[in-house]
Amino acid sequence: MRNPCRCSLACRGLRRLAGLLLAFSAGAQADLSIVGSRFIYPAGQSALTIRVGNVGQAPILLQAWLDKGDAQANPSELAVPFVLSPPISRLEPMQRAALVLRYSGEPLPGDRESVFWVNFLEVPSRLPTSENVLRLAYRMRMKLLYRPEGLAGTADQAVAQLRWRFSAAAKARNQAALLVSNPTPYYVSLAQLTLGSGAPAITRQGITVAPLGTTRIDLPDVQAITPDRAVIHYQVATDSGETLSGSARIQD
Repeated sequence: MRNPCRCSLACRGLRRLAGLLLAFSAGAQADLSIVGSRFIYPAGQSALTIRVGNVGQAPILLQAWLDKGDAQANPSELAVPFVLSPPISRLEPMQRAALVLRYSGEPLPGDRESVFWVNFLEVPSRLPTSENVLRLAYRMRMKLLYRPEGLAGTADQAVAQLRWRFSAAAKARNQAALLVSNPTPYYVSLAQLTLGSGAPAITRQGITVAPLGTTRIDLPDVQAITPDRAVIHYQVATDSGETLSGSARIQD
């Protein structure tokens, strides 16, 4: 099913506006608040409520849509198996509202989770002012996990089952990598990963390990795993929204 805003001129206009304004958003503050850091949609659930609010002192316009992982995709051309309503809404100062997400029934894999992204575009109002003011649009993207029924284990246990291996530098690229195998049906979201400790430590952020697959993490200028880099320290997002710390050892 097509995204309900596919034919909306406002949808296209807001996307162009976001592209122009997002480049200037550093150092300013968004007024849109969203409850949660990611969303889980269990199979069989009729709908999922996403709670938003305007914590600022002026009205804002909110556009919301889903994509499959391409942040640059045109919202008017996306086809996703969910309907998010309302796609565009106005929030008055300190107003709270709810967006309703419904699965439209198109087939998705039944042996693993599927991932989508919920986009939130905040556009400030054009209130009259006597000062020169730069008004900025903000865009946030959050994960949406569709979870089939009957999956083995639990999502919070999945990180402990990851298997870490070191891949020596390939001759063509002269670049080593960590290979992370995930035998579980759940996505594992690592907020931060650190290889080693102290000054030689290597840190990566925002790593998603797909279910029943292998993720490659490139390690430029690393030719071998020394004893001080054999242990991985990570921060993982749980179903409850917490971020927990843990560690794992690279296997030979």
